[in-house]
Amino acid sequence: MINEHDIRQSLRAQFLGRRIYSFDSIDSTNTFARSLKEEACPNGTLIVADEQTAGKGRQGRQWQSQKGMNLLFTVVTQPLFVHDKIRVLPFAAALAAADGIEQETKSAIECKWPNDLLIDGKKVAGMLIETTMQNDAIMNVILGIGINVNQTEFADDIRNKATSLKLHAQQDVDRVRLLCAVLEELEYRFDQLRHFSPQILLDEWKQRATMLGSEITLVEDRTAIKAKAMDVAPNGALIIEESDGTRRQVFAGDVTIGN
Repeated sequence: MINEHDIRQSLRAQFLGRRIYSFDSIDSTNTFARSLKEEACPNGTLIVADEQTAGKGRQGRQWQSQKGMNLLFTVVTQPLFVHDKIRVLPFAAALAAADGIEQETKSAIECKWPNDLLIDGKKVAGMLIETTMQNDAIMNVILGIGINVNQTEFADDIRNKATSLKLHAQQDVDRVRLLCAVLEELEYRFDQLRHFSPQILLDEWKQRATMLGSEITLVEDRTAIKAKAMDVAPNGALIIEESDGTRRQVFAGDVTIGN
């Protein structure tokens, strides 16, 4: 089990990990984060678990993960930047996770809209961002990240779509070191988003997004359409070109690259 002592031995982050909750098993680290009272959840709180019995993916799906094999964690932050920049937070988080993974494994990581990381076209990580509001103001950002680290077997329905760092690198990856690397990169990206134009992060994310310019299948409201992924707008929306040449922005949906 990943425990607080081991994390603190390696972590060099300034505020992420200010308070740490670690679990052998939990329903969902994001759900636990939402249950914490303010005094128990200072800025930078980290929740990490070896197993999630009801891990949350996008659009209500469950995140599948073998116990003790992967990284499943949530960080809670109080946004220190203007409201409009919140839309770029998923891209900042994706860059941080990609950089942390590359530091520890030397694997080349691709970004896929809206919040997936790929290796050789297969999903290796994903994230889920939730916000808590009060009087139309964002109080906390709850960022959940799942990374397939040392898992080598996947369920039949995702076997051809998912991979892990171990499958790619052909060796075990130290989960604590990887966690600390991602947290340190998250701090850097949060600070970058606070002080600079969000377009800088979007441009860097796009350099990793091999999907741009490719044919995609987009599922919106249970309807699948063929389109081409053209760009990402400053507000974080995916710009697609439909078969009749019409371009429009997409704010939510599932994307499959290729046919």
